Amino acid sequence: MLRVALTRVRYQFGSLLLVSLAVAAAVAFIAATFTLGDAIRTAVYQETAAQAEHVAARATATQDRLTDADVQAVRKLPGVTAVQPRIDFGTITLLRPDGKVVRAPGEPTLTAFVAPVDPDFSDRDLTAGSYPTKAGELVVPEKLAKDQDLEPGAHVLVLDTARGKHDFTITGTVESPVADGAAGLLPADYSSLLQTNEERGWYALDVKGTVTPDAVATALGSKAQVISGAEYADELASNKLGGGITDVIRGLQLFAWVAVVVALAVAYNAFGIVLAQRQRELALVRCVGASRGQVFRAAIVEAAAVGIAAAIGGYVAGQALATAAAIGARATGVAPDSLAVTFSPTAALVALVVGLSVSLLAAVLPAWSATRVAPVRALSDQPELIDDKRIGWLRAGTGVALLATGAALAWYSGARHDAYAGIGGGFLVMLALLALGPVVVGPLVRVVGFPGRLAGAAGHLAAANGARHPRRTAAVTNALTIGIGLATVMLVGFASLEKTANAELTAGYPADYTLTSVSPSTDGSYTPLPAGLAKTLSGKPELQKPVPVRSKDIEKIEARGATAGLTGVSLSPDDLRAHLPSKFVTSGSLANFGPGTVVVTTKAAKASLGGVRAGDTVRVGNTTLRVAAVVTGDYSSPFGPITFDPADFDRWYGKSASTGILLWGEPGVDAADARSAIDTTIADLPDVDVADLASSLDELKSEVSGYLAVGGLLIGMGLIVAVLGVMITLTLSVLERRREIAVLRALGLTRGQLYATLTLEGAIMALLAAVLGTVLGIGLGIAGTLAAFGGQDGLQIGVPVLSIVFVLLGAAVIGVLAALPPARRASRTAPVEALATA
Repeated sequence: MLRVALTRVRYQFGSLLLVSLAVAAAVAFIAATFTLGDAIRTAVYQETAAQAEHVAARATATQDRLTDADVQAVRKLPGVTAVQPRIDFGTITLLRPDGKVVRAPGEPTLTAFVAPVDPDFSDRDLTAGSYPTKAGELVVPEKLAKDQDLEPGAHVLVLDTARGKHDFTITGTVESPVADGAAGLLPADYSSLLQTNEERGWYALDVKGTVTPDAVATALGSKAQVISGAEYADELASNKLGGGITDVIRGLQLFAWVAVVVALAVAYNAFGIVLAQRQRELALVRCVGASRGQVFRAAIVEAAAVGIAAAIGGYVAGQALATAAAIGARATGVAPDSLAVTFSPTAALVALVVGLSVSLLAAVLPAWSATRVAPVRALSDQPELIDDKRIGWLRAGTGVALLATGAALAWYSGARHDAYAGIGGGFLVMLALLALGPVVVGPLVRVVGFPGRLAGAAGHLAAANGARHPRRTAAVTNALTIGIGLATVMLVGFASLEKTANAELTAGYPADYTLTSVSPSTDGSYTPLPAGLAKTLSGKPELQKPVPVRSKDIEKIEARGATAGLTGVSLSPDDLRAHLPSKFVTSGSLANFGPGTVVVTTKAAKASLGGVRAGDTVRVGNTTLRVAAVVTGDYSSPFGPITFDPADFDRWYGKSASTGILLWGEPGVDAADARSAIDTTIADLPDVDVADLASSLDELKSEVSGYLAVGGLLIGMGLIVAVLGVMITLTLSVLERRREIAVLRALGLTRGQLYATLTLEGAIMALLAAVLGTVLGIGLGIAGTLAAFGGQDGLQIGVPVLSIVFVLLGAAVIGVLAALPPARRASRTAPVEALATA
């Protein structure tokens, strides 16, 4: 039988090649992710090794920061050629010589870093000019230099902690994101200008030279923990791989495994079709003496051959995918130039194991069914692939049990916020779909295929074929249903997160623009804005009248037995009623706000003040005030988590300058023009920051779009395999129905009508998969969102109707495209030839 099996592989290479395509695609994705993962790890180790190449010893402060005296003590050690102080975080404010503030992207306070005292210590590539070599020099990122027209040789003013101005020369530009450091100063300038006496010092020292770590440890004593340069490189690599990089690699591999699961479903259906086509051949083999075990082993040998071929082809394709991804990542700057794809033994082994495992697992049940073909079947005509509409009580009972268990787990995950239960429930529901598919698709295909009847005879035949053979229809649609279901889960999840974040932003920032001071305060209190700023802004025609507010941290507020410290805001009742829409009021009325009353946000009321409602009282010091209203918002609302009438505020804390200004654009004025008016006004005010609602919403949409793009690429792995599955299963199904097609042609069905029939049949099946997948995806997406994020306050579920409509339309297009090759082949086959070979 081994010789028979190998001969069958050679003579039926075309059909088996179709079976191997879906498996090869899944192997390609899984091999690509493992190859890329190994390449990323190698690049990380190379990068960290280069960063620590010239470090002889690394000293990290154990408690207090290391001082300049510690730096000098290490520098005096024999064999030390340079000592590089390191800081964890710092800020800087830059001015142009004319006093205008350098803002990026609109903030006056930028991050700062310590410039290298030796070029070997630089962790940023120099793109122009040189590093600072003396006091009064700094480097800036290349992007900031281009955006702000600050080329090497230009002068800027640096504000120290006392807001004094110091002239600096830009000596060079470096390749680095602005967010990671907008200016690099030498250690002496950094320490004297950007650090207060309380925070002055360094959290680590990198030492260059021939000195040993033990010598550095002796010089610093218990102040620092000292490791070698090699240990430092390993620590850097571990920190990087232990963070987001490893999560990204695991995420890629997770979705590649999803593609493998989809490929398993496709291969199962395809093997079932191929073996069912050979019923007469299998019966003849049984007639000449082959046992059931021999038939089973022969089918398994074929599956193994398919698996090996899929593994080899998939691995080669995976290497190409990984190489393309690495080139793209390097070109876009996402990955370093050191990222390179090489041979990965892990990826090769995984490819072989996955290819063989998927093929063998997919072939087991069809091969077992093949052993049940009676020898007498050789004397009868070959039946169609799937002619039984029933699925059996065992399969039906198993499917119902899986569906009930999966639905229960999905409900439990949403109610208890258990993500693992949600994943398990979704998996069981998908298995139930595979088991109950023939029962479900029968009635649904009549509904989904009804519009196709408008296309005449071709439409009637397409719809009738799907309803008449529900098992065949389920076999074609299963994989695509799973792929679309996963895509819908992702769409619902991201739509819910966007809706929730949007609601939080609009609730926390009902003002279009909020101006606050970022000037350092000695006592930690809110710093007043410059005098006259509100008056200047009131003269801008693009803006409505400014609303000044005053903020104060109140240590003790009592309500309903709860005691909390909150930020209190003083705001005129008329201004609050004019600008806070009534839709934000959840309890009480803003009309009741005035002296002796307060307005509280829902977050503060629930989490800090014992769940107070309108009409309840709160106590501030010796004063009791009544809650006039509870409004939507949290602790970051510009109206404050608790808002007081100015008369009460003045009585407690005295009259003071405003610490914030709320602004709205005039109706009909473009948001960019309103923001430009504000930016022009505060151009020479380095301590004024602007919170922009429109920009925040744009950033949110951009972030969600980025997540959708990445998620779409990942889910696309499974969808590509699913689409291949539709094409493969339709092609094999057409081959199996050669006699049926020949009879239709003999009865007068034209080539064009046959072509249209098979194309519409593919569209109907794909649309059916989209409907089933969308319904399942919405349900599982809601459960998954509640499971993963239900513990967060204010979670809102979003269902992206427009995106789902595009999914449905896209599915119909996919079905048409997948049906084109088999339809073209079938329409070109002569009726006589088909009848002779069927």
